[in-house]
Amino acid sequence: MSDSTPKPSRPSVPLDWAATASDSEPPRGLLPVPEFDERRLQAQLDDAPGFSAHADRRGTKGKLVAGFRGLKQAVRGDSSFYAHLYRGVLIVIIAGLLQVNVWGWCLLILGGSLVLLAELCNSAVDTLARAIGDPEEPRLNIAREIAAAGVLVVAFTSGTVTIIVLSTKLAELFGWS
Repeated sequence: MSDSTPKPSRPSVPLDWAATASDSEPPRGLLPVPEFDERRLQAQLDDAPGFSAHADRRGTKGKLVAGFRGLKQAVRGDSSFYAHLYRGVLIVIIAGLLQVNVWGWCLLILGGSLVLLAELCNSAVDTLARAIGDPEEPRLNIAREIAAAGVLVVAFTSGTVTIIVLSTKLAELFGWS
């Protein structure tokens, strides 16, 4: 593309607000979206040494090492992993004592894994918010709260599945089914 060709611009806020707004502040609840400048991005990418837009070229060993290093950083940086570990050990002990069947174990392992995944995502968002700037800045705080809400949803869902699996097995053992 030549520099003289005009590029289509997209509005940074909804059109209905842009047409009726009298001041430069977006209405409450809308976050301002900065304009995308392709030339600036290309200049940043050109200046970045060793930056490649291609997928990660590390081998399996490199990816495993990076994954374990990230897991170690997340566990060290967030005490909620210990709380989930404590609850997970209790659930495993109870499920073992109740002799939960294979499908029950699959559901319990899947639920626990999803909780840990949500916690890892929450830790990643929190770490990025702290790296970008003040984590209490309203937009960064919103991102952190959304990530925490993801953990909450997954934890409640996993808890519900756990209660159903364990109570079903307990009812079976007492002959209530």
